[in-house]
Amino acid sequence: MARRILLLNPNVTEAITQTMVEEARRVAGPGTTIVPATARFGTQYIENRVEAAIAGHAVLEALAEQAPGCDAAIVAAFGDPGLFAAKEMLEIPVVGIAEAAFLTAYTLGRRYAIVCLTPRLAVWYRECAEDHGLAGRLVSVRALDVPPSDITDAKAQTGRKLVEACLEAVDRSGAEVVIMGGGPIAGLARTVAHEIPVPVLDGVSCAVRLAEGLVDLAPRPALRGSFARPAAKPSRGLTPALRAWVERDDAPE
Repeated sequence: MARRILLLNPNVTEAITQTMVEEARRVAGPGTTIVPATARFGTQYIENRVEAAIAGHAVLEALAEQAPGCDAAIVAAFGDPGLFAAKEMLEIPVVGIAEAAFLTAYTLGRRYAIVCLTPRLAVWYRECAEDHGLAGRLVSVRALDVPPSDITDAKAQTGRKLVEACLEAVDRSGAEVVIMGGGPIAGLARTVAHEIPVPVLDGVSCAVRLAEGLVDLAPRPALRGSFARPAAKPSRGLTPALRAWVERDDAPE
């Protein structure tokens, strides 16, 4: 089955986009085309609530411009900035890489943990799990004490420390599944899986597979409820594509 899936990096670093796209294309099924996109504005990488709020705007702008013609979209920053708004905005499935990893972890064990690159990310990721209603089985979020000096080289600089953090989550917190959180380390879970005695998940891979499944299921877009398209209203200062979405009232009756 032919599928076009937009993979949107909400930060502005093209090298991180490429890291995630490589892993997405590796795991994608036959007939799936991964369409890369990078936020037009924002930060080098997203680490806190302020940067996540900025990224949420960038996500909506990019989706308004680039989602037409795609069958699904992935918000490819762990923490899922702007995801719920994106689900409200588009009539195609929209998946976050954190959301997909949490949901997959729930199918594989009753106790899951997250390992990540910085303490600020750990706070955001825990809040993300709570926002999704999926924190009930989250037993640990472990962050590195020393973050990478170059975020685009995070896998090489921090890979061994992240493996150690995974093992600590298993041994000390009783994690039955471990998630490696963060777009810059996409693909690391696959290469170190043999060193960790429980399933270890990568958010990009989980999101691609979930998006493919949702495309194949072809769910009907919401016509009622909080994810139904809201009524049009005047706006100011938005990009043309985003303004067109806000001001044009062409939702189905």
